[in-house]
Amino acid sequence: MADDFRDNGGAGGDVIVAGGGIAGLTTVLALRAAGIPAKAYERAPALRTAASGNGLVIWHNAVLALRAIGLEKELDAVGTELRRYRFASRPRGKLADWSLTDGARAYGAPAYTVARPALHRMLTELVGDDLRLGARCTGFTETPDGVTARFEDGSAVRGPLLVGADGLRSTVRAQLMPYEPAPHRVGMTACQGSAALPHSAVPPGVFVNTFGEGTWFVYYRTDDDSVYWDAVLCDGPARRLAEGAPHLGSGIREALLREFGHWPSPVPELIGATEDSGILPVDVVDRDPVPRWSTDRVTLVGDAAQPVTFNLGQGANQAIEGAVVLAQCLAKARGGPPAGALAAYGQRRIARTRKIARRSRANAAFSRFRSPLACLLRDTFMRVAFDGPVYRATYRLTMDTDLTPEDIRP
Repeated sequence: MADDFRDNGGAGGDVIVAGGGIAGLTTVLALRAAGIPAKAYERAPALRTAASGNGLVIWHNAVLALRAIGLEKELDAVGTELRRYRFASRPRGKLADWSLTDGARAYGAPAYTVARPALHRMLTELVGDDLRLGARCTGFTETPDGVTARFEDGSAVRGPLLVGADGLRSTVRAQLMPYEPAPHRVGMTACQGSAALPHSAVPPGVFVNTFGEGTWFVYYRTDDDSVYWDAVLCDGPARRLAEGAPHLGSGIREALLREFGHWPSPVPELIGATEDSGILPVDVVDRDPVPRWSTDRVTLVGDAAQPVTFNLGQGANQAIEGAVVLAQCLAKARGGPPAGALAAYGQRRIARTRKIARRSRANAAFSRFRSPLACLLRDTFMRVAFDGPVYRATYRLTMDTDLTPEDIRP
């Protein structure tokens, strides 16, 4: 593919991918599967082990994307198959229970839970020498025949394309959209952790999502030893949390236990089994959708393109899906100008990610209800509608993808 760019008057060399997270590494692997050389440039000086408690659900759509580039076996080695997704209310108990094995049969792919560090480690090992660490991208210069990316240490690299996969506060996006407002707060703080509890307390293959009054708690097993959990608080409860734990890393477990200690088991046990240093508070933000991601030789993928809240569980999944679709579009454009391939990529991805972002934001609002009456109405609606129309609508939205695995053959 680099030769195709060169034949059209473009710069030779590797596609430049700014960012070595899930989006950037998957982009390199998807491009490699399509026969397109690429290298990722990651600002961190060492392999990422931060946020070690973070868990992810890799839904059916992202599993299909990884299958398209030959990585499903690798995912299966680090993930735990997810079979059920249960919704509950703190005061009212069970609300809905979704079978994900039905989704797996319908779409020909399972869903997995996985520890983010394990997934990142797997991708890093596969990318190998095509990842450069300690390379913070500070900007780029685009010309009709190529792109030069500049780095904080004064070095630069030139290639036929630049892919910004550098996250929510992307440097590449900031240069493409210099007057864009800052990311949008959705009024929620998530406190994430990981704890060791026996299978009798948290069985494998089950995701549990419990709603309170302006609070929300999820947990699931990422492997035989670890359970990922996430305590989510809207701004009012989060202020109480801040008053109880004014210094990051000090007293946050006790503050969370004051909020969640009366919740049904195993919520208090999960929090109590996690040290302060293992609890990561995250301010939940997203961005408004935009109509265009690309120039002739620069584009975006993952959170750099369209960040979403975690309320639909599609952030990492859309990054993986987007990386594979980008590679498919470039593979189809062999011998043609890259601008056409990037335009096709935008046509395939922007409308879809806009829907995902808007649904995720709506779900976030749904989970922030605090008054007893509003929570009662929410819980009643979930008990009536979630096992039927909401289940079907969620699957239609998340699986409404135009992935074409035959376009990329590993």
